[in-house]
Amino acid sequence: MRLSDHPDKKKARTGAGDQKNNQHSNGNSRRAQQQRLLAYLQQHGSIDTVTARRELDTMMPAARIFELRHQQGYDIVSHRVQRETDAGRTHSVALYVLVSEPRQGVLL
Repeated sequence: MRLSDHPDKKKARTGAGDQKNNQHSNGNSRRAQQQRLLAYLQQHGSIDTVTARRELDTMMPAARIFELRHQQGYDIVSHRVQRETDAGRTHSVALYVLVSEPRQGVLL
């Protein structure tokens, strides 16, 4: 069986239109992940790597934070903190803190 004939691949292709329409709200596109991270930061003020992965389904939060900082102008600082994963192991991870929104009228 060719990989393209795999039932899961066919299912993914047939739902592509629906997924594209929803990707900005709940998909895994870069933009959707940025929006989830930003909404969380605006509501809670900070988020750590473990929480971003577990609750927001953002597997590479550092990359999305970088984009929010350097492409969209958000002032977000990071600190190292200790967090326990679902497996019970403690890791040193980033805690991202939203300091300020982009200034109005500034083109980035």
